[in-house]
Amino acid sequence: MSTDRSAEALYAHHSAPNTVPQGTLLTDLAPRKIFRAAQIMFAKNTLSRKRLPVRLDLEQYRDPNYVYDTDSTEKVEKQLLDVPLTADGMRWIHGRTEVYFYGVRTVDIDYDDFVSKVEISRVGDCFKDVLGINTQVLHRDAEGRPTLQIERIAALAQPTYTAFLGKDELDVYKLEFAEYGPDEQRNWMRTVCSPNLSTSVDDSYMAVSRIPGSNHTKVVFVAHQVFPRPRIMQLFGLDRWIWFRDTLTEAAYRSFWNTTYGNLLRVYEGKEIAIGRPSNGEKTGVPRALKIAGAALAGLYLLRRTRRAKRR
Repeated sequence: MSTDRSAEALYAHHSAPNTVPQGTLLTDLAPRKIFRAAQIMFAKNTLSRKRLPVRLDLEQYRDPNYVYDTDSTEKVEKQLLDVPLTADGMRWIHGRTEVYFYGVRTVDIDYDDFVSKVEISRVGDCFKDVLGINTQVLHRDAEGRPTLQIERIAALAQPTYTAFLGKDELDVYKLEFAEYGPDEQRNWMRTVCSPNLSTSVDDSYMAVSRIPGSNHTKVVFVAHQVFPRPRIMQLFGLDRWIWFRDTLTEAAYRSFWNTTYGNLLRVYEGKEIAIGRPSNGEKTGVPRALKIAGAALAGLYLLRRTRRAKRR
C-alpha cells in the first residue's frame, strides 16, 4: 500500500496537463486509450508534442565538485563485447527483466564534419518516437558546450503496437554527461526517475568517434534497459514464452536503432526529425498571439468595408 502511495506521490509531484499516468488493465480497455493507441499506431503525426516541466531538486548536480559515475554502463558494455556481433552490427543480452543492447554503425562522413553538425548533447532528440524533451544545462565547458544536463523525455512506447497491449508512454528524467575529445564525443545517459513508472532503468551512452586512417566515423549506442512488460501481454501469459518475448524485443531494438541512426543522419543533413505537431504551448514560425491578432484585425477591416458599402 505504501508503495502505491509513493508512486502516486511521485506522479502527482511531476504531473502536468499532458503527462501520461501509469495505466491499469481497466484503463487499457477504455475507449479513450484504444483511440490513443490507434493514433499512435496509424497517425503519429497528429499527436501533440510535449515539453514536460522539470521538477527535480537539481542542487546536488549543480555542485561544481559533482562527479558523474559511468561504471555501471561500462560494465554492461564489457559484457556485451563478449557477445558475437550480428551481421547488422548489433548485440543483445537478455535477462529475466532487463535487456543489454549494443549497436554500431560506420558512416561515410568525416568525423570533424559530422560532430560540427550533430551535437552530442542533443542525441536524445534523435531517439525514435520522441514527443519532446525539456533540457536544463547544469555545467558547461570552457567553450560553452553542455557537459552535465538533466532532461525530461516524453516518448511513445516501443514498439508502437504495444500501446494496444497496455504499455505506458515513456516519461523519464535522465542525467547526462557529455565528453568532448579530438577523436571521440560521448553522451552518457542515466535514469534519475520515471514519474509514471514507465521504466526503472533506461541507462545508455551514444558515442561518435573518428576511424583512424579514413574519412569515416563510427557511431556506437550501448543501453541497459528495464521496462515493465505490457499488462495485457502479462494477463495472457505471453511474457512467459521466452523465445516469443526475446524475438519481439530484438525486433523492437532493430527498429529503434535503425530509426535513431537514420535520425542522426537527417540531423547532419539539416532535416526535420520531430514527430507530431506543435502543441499550443510550443513556439512555431508564427506565434499564436500574432495569429489571433491578425484574425481580429482582418475581421475589423471586413466589418468597416461592409458598413461603408451599406452607406453607399
